Amino acid sequence: MAEDIQAIRQAIQDRLGLTIPSCVESSKAAYKCERCKDTGWIETQDENGVRYVQKCACRLAREAEERLAASGLADSVKKHTFAAFETRTPTQARIKDTAEKYLAALLDPGIRDNPRRPWLYIGGNPGSGKTHICTAICGELLRHNIGVRYMQWLNEARRLKAGVNDENFEDQVTDYTRVSVLYIDDLLKQKYTDRPTFTEADIKIAFTVLNARYLLNKPTIISSEWDLLEHLLPADEGVFSRVYERCKGYTVTIERGLQNNYRLMDPPAAST
Repeated sequence: MAEDIQAIRQAIQDRLGLTIPSCVESSKAAYKCERCKDTGWIETQDENGVRYVQKCACRLAREAEERLAASGLADSVKKHTFAAFETRTPTQARIKDTAEKYLAALLDPGIRDNPRRPWLYIGGNPGSGKTHICTAICGELLRHNIGVRYMQWLNEARRLKAGVNDENFEDQVTDYTRVSVLYIDDLLKQKYTDRPTFTEADIKIAFTVLNARYLLNKPTIISSEWDLLEHLLPADEGVFSRVYERCKGYTVTIERGLQNNYRLMDPPAAST
């Protein structure tokens, strides 16, 4: 039996490049996790008596923390939750309802085999709760151990433009193209106009990221001040027809106007 366990341990080490200490340790040693002796792995057996190694709960918790840190949303997900999203208007209710349906679709076990895994697009007026609700979705995905990456368009586009014509440009956006779920916040952000024009570099960045995710069938969450059909599709049909296709059923457009800027609303009256 000891030889079998050692063989299992060696196979795990070879496959994952890990060093798993033996569980035969000094009884005087102090461990953060007594269950796995800080290896991150525990040895168990199934109902047929076949022994195998699985991740310890402490390792799963550590990986969840690492995913949250890597997401770029560690602080935001604490306050931007579904519970904290107010629905005092029909538009707010529609935003939340669409977001909840989208989250349910992504968490559906059958969605992994769907050749058209859905995307979400929420566009329109500033202050309408787009970032809040998209972040709330990301927080729930992280809690379900799904990797998420946050891309703040304005900051990242400025950085990426420096190398947009480099031969290795696609390698520079790998972090955004390969992650399980990507959230792009304020896509193509610039001063609002009824007939926007976007730079060639902006379109190239958008195409590189969005087309890669389209081909890899990876869910993408997008918030923007632009109407997908009115503003973005005319700007580049090749890029944004892909977005339109994947977002069918999960698109919300918030009408322009101060009435939809909820930052300008009075806070709800305190209950008595």
